[in-house]
Amino acid sequence: MRVANSRFVRLAWAAAGLCVAGAAAHAAQVQVAAELSQMASTYGFTVTGEEHVQDAVGRAEGEDPYQRLRLLLERFDSIIVQGPDGRIERVIVLGRAAPGNAPPKTVIDTPESDAEGGEPAEDGAGDAKEVQLPTIRSGNQHSVRVSLEGADGKRLEQVLLVDTGADTLVLPASLIPRLGIAEDRLKEREVQTANGRAQARSGALPGIWLGEQRVGDVAVAFLDDDKLGGPGLLGMSVLGRYQMTIDDEHGTLTLTQR
Repeated sequence: MRVANSRFVRLAWAAAGLCVAGAAAHAAQVQVAAELSQMASTYGFTVTGEEHVQDAVGRAEGEDPYQRLRLLLERFDSIIVQGPDGRIERVIVLGRAAPGNAPPKTVIDTPESDAEGGEPAEDGAGDAKEVQLPTIRSGNQHSVRVSLEGADGKRLEQVLLVDTGADTLVLPASLIPRLGIAEDRLKEREVQTANGRAQARSGALPGIWLGEQRVGDVAVAFLDDDKLGGPGLLGMSVLGRYQMTIDDEHGTLTLTQR
């Protein structure tokens, strides 16, 4: 498990059929892996998922590194992570895009294999497949207000930082008794946090409510409050079940059920 603070300014989706503005049809054909490696060296960003682009041929044009990457990876599902100054920090290639996908403006579509924890999302009110939550912005970080469902069915409201770098839902250990979770049902494990290695107690939360939608049996890790240094992280054991869109202009997080 890896727990890290979110640092992105923009998550950009590149999908099959994407036409980058200003890219000409006659853009130079290049080996994607070689071009990506050269750009990473030139601009100082890291690349994850290079194996997906081996032997692939793509287009390369333009001086702006962001637009050049968008064009280069147009046939792949990918995430471009930028820092506060707009510099590219990381490129994540998830695999080849399915034909015909229309790319949302600001979206991360997380693979189901990344998500921990049991059953699919349950709808707590009707047949809604989408939930929209207002975001709380602090610098480049986004938080949302959720309800944690304890062992007795009671709900506890909590503001959580949206963090795709966290494998699971991460909560402060002080909430364990308030959520009615038996200590003997939690397992000790060592985790990597933004501040180094730490001991955590892991288990399952009965449920978490995102607005009126319930997600059941959620993998959770409890960290000592001083190690966590905040109210908690909304990680991949929840986010991995959805397509996630952050709209900074309107201050919303939209989660679309798979």
